[in-house]
Amino acid sequence: MDGVQTPQQGRAAPSRPMMGKSRKGNPVARYSCMGVLGLFFLFCLMCNGLLFLMYLGGGPGLFVGANVLAFMTAIPYGLMLLWLDRNEQEPIYLIATALVWGAMVSTVVSMIFNDSFAGITTAVIGDYMIAQALTASISAPFIEELSKGVGVLLIFLLFKDEFDNILDGILYGALVGLGFATVENVIYYYDIGMHEGAGGMLKLTWVRGLLGGIGSHAAYTAITGMGFGIVRVLRGGFARWLLVPFFWGTSMFAHFAWNTFVGLFIFSDDELMIYAVSIPIAILVLEMPFVLLIGLVVGVVWRGENKVILTYLEDEPDDILTDEFRRGMVPARRRVLSGFKRFFSLGPARWWNHRKLDHELIELAFAKWHLDKDPDTDWAPHEDQGIMKLRAAITRRRQKLG
Repeated sequence: MDGVQTPQQGRAAPSRPMMGKSRKGNPVARYSCMGVLGLFFLFCLMCNGLLFLMYLGGGPGLFVGANVLAFMTAIPYGLMLLWLDRNEQEPIYLIATALVWGAMVSTVVSMIFNDSFAGITTAVIGDYMIAQALTASISAPFIEELSKGVGVLLIFLLFKDEFDNILDGILYGALVGLGFATVENVIYYYDIGMHEGAGGMLKLTWVRGLLGGIGSHAAYTAITGMGFGIVRVLRGGFARWLLVPFFWGTSMFAHFAWNTFVGLFIFSDDELMIYAVSIPIAILVLEMPFVLLIGLVVGVVWRGENKVILTYLEDEPDDILTDEFRRGMVPARRRVLSGFKRFFSLGPARWWNHRKLDHELIELAFAKWHLDKDPDTDWAPHEDQGIMKLRAAITRRRQKLG
C-alpha cells in the first residue's frame, strides 16, 4: 500500500451545490458488458443445473449429504474472509458476484477444458492414468486459475469505485476461489460417496473442506486478486500492469505445486498416517507459505487503512464528526467494542444507525483518499459528486441520531 500523504488543507465544505464532478466513467459500456456476461452466466447456470439434476437423480440422499458437507466448511471460511475486510466493507451484490462467478462460471469453463484436455491426452499417449496426472498438473492449474482470475478482473474493471485497495483484491479473489471450491467439493464428495459411502465423504471433507479450505482455491485466487489490488493502489505508470501476470502466474504455480507434488508426501499406505500426518505436512509445505504471505499483506493493509481513515477525516467539520469520534474509529476492534456497548445501552435501532454512520465515514475517508491520489482528477473534495453525497448522508444520519 502506498504511503499516505496529508490532503490539501483548507478544503472546508461550503454550501453544497446541486451538482458535482464525477470520477465515474461512461456507464453505457459497463452495462453493455454486464449484459453480455449475464447471458454467458445463464448458460453456465444451465450447465450446472443439468449436472446437479443428474446427481440428484442418481442419489438424492448422497447429493444432499455432499452439499451439507461442502457448505458446512464453506460458510465459516466465507465469514472469516468477510471479517478480514472490517473497515471498508464490500457491497453484498459484489460479494455474491464473486462467489457465483467461482461456483457457476469457473466450474463450467474448467470442466469443459479439463475434460477436453484429458480426452485428447488419453487419445495421444494411450494411458488414462498418465493423462489424468498431466491434466492435474498442466491443464487444471492454468485453466482453473485463468477462469477464476477473469472474475476478479471483471470486478476490477466494471466496479472500480468499489475496488479500493489490495485487501479488496485479496477478498474478491478468495471469494471467487471459495465459490469454485464449494461446488468442486460437492462433486468430489458425491463421487467418492458413490464408491466408499459416508466414510469416504468424511475423509475427503477432512482433507478438502477443513485442512485445505483456505489454503487451496481461495488462497490461489487471492494471490491473483493481490496483483489487481496493487495495480489499484499504484494508480499510475504502465509498468505496474506487469504485476498482474506475475501474481496471476504465481497463483497458477501454487496450484501446480500442490497438484504435482502432494503425492511425494504420502510415505505410508496406512490411512491414519496419510490423513493425520502426510496430508497436513503437505499442506504446511505446499500451501501455508502462500497463506502466510497473504496474511502478512493483510496486516500491512490494515495499518494503511487505519492511517487513511485518521488522515482523510482530520479536516472534516464538526457537523460531520468530532476529533474524539474520529480517533475512536480505529482500530476496528475499538469500533466493535463501542458497538457492543451501544447495542445494550441504546438498543438495536440506534446501534444499527451508529454502525451505518461508521461505515459512511470510512467510505468518505476512502473517497477523499482516492480523489487525492487519482492522477486524473484535480478538483477539491467539496466539488466531488460522490463526496458531496456521502457528506449529506452523514449529516442526515447524525441529525437522526441527535
